[in-house]
Amino acid sequence: MNGSRQQQPGPRRLATRGEMRDAGIAIAQGARRELLVFDRTLDLDLYNTQEFIDAVKSLALARPDSPVRALLSLPDKRHQTGNRIVGLTQRLSSRIAIRRLADDAPDRPDAFLIADRHAYLKRPFADDSEGLVDMHGRREAHRLHVDFEQMWEHAETDIEIRRLHL
Repeated sequence: MNGSRQQQPGPRRLATRGEMRDAGIAIAQGARRELLVFDRTLDLDLYNTQEFIDAVKSLALARPDSPVRALLSLPDKRHQTGNRIVGLTQRLSSRIAIRRLADDAPDRPDAFLIADRHAYLKRPFADDSEGLVDMHGRREAHRLHVDFEQMWEHAETDIEIRRLHL
């Protein structure tokens, strides 16, 4: 039954952090060209699992053109310390980029993850454990992609993330 539920077209409501984490892993594993993250922080529950990190690393190593980008609205040192995606970014800095939202950017309450402009995971409120996932939601994924690119253009490099470990 669970397999048929995943195959239904259209967005599927997620009600728990576990469902969100699993959907994020599935989206990252399915990415072939690009993976974009917009969130307040690099949430340890969602972006720090070994499966997610492995998918990000595979995509980053398969593509020479920074295929993985994360845009954070409230970067927090506590979430950076010991975060495997931050460590991966420092090792693969030409293929994974992390920026922080410009200080003068309008505040957005949402968070999202997009793969290849067709799959997305969206939380209307970044701190909530509810959201939507659609593995074939091209229209919404495209809209979120446009939003991401506009924010990315005005974003700033996060010096704390870019620092190298000696």
